[in-house]
Amino acid sequence: MRRPELLLVAVLIAVFPSCFCSNKLSGKVEVNGETLSFSSCRNGAVHGFRGVELSATNGMRLRLGVLPTGAAGVIIMPAGEMRGVELGTECGSLSLSDQNSTVNDVKNVEGKAVLDCEGQGFKVKGEVSFENCH
Repeated sequence: MRRPELLLVAVLIAVFPSCFCSNKLSGKVEVNGETLSFSSCRNGAVHGFRGVELSATNGMRLRLGVLPTGAAGVIIMPAGEMRGVELGTECGSLSLSDQNSTVNDVKNVEGKAVLDCEGQGFKVKGEVSFENCH
C-alpha cells in the first residue's frame, strides 16, 4: 500500500467511529406546559448517578435517575442554574441500558422514559428516547 492510501485509511479510522457516537434523541416532554426540544444527553455517571441528563435548547436540563423501586426520579435544572430541584415523587418509568461503545472513558447509555408527575412547582409529562449518551 502506498503512503497516500495509508494516510486515507488512518483518517477514515479516526473519523468514521465518531459518526456513530452522536446523541440520538426523540420524543416530546413538557415541563409546566412548555414543550422541550432536547439537544444533547450525558450518562448520569458523569454526575454521580445511574441515569441520564437531557439538555434542552432553552438551557433547561432534566436528570432522570432509576429509583430503587424501578421508577423514574426527576431533577429539573432550570437554565443557568447549577443546582437542581428534585421533584420528590416517582415520575413514571425509565428503562436504561449500557451500550457497547465508550467515549472518554464513559460508557454510552440508551433508553426510554415515560414521565408523568408533579412536584415542587413543576409538572412533567411526556416520553423521550435516547441513545449514545456519554
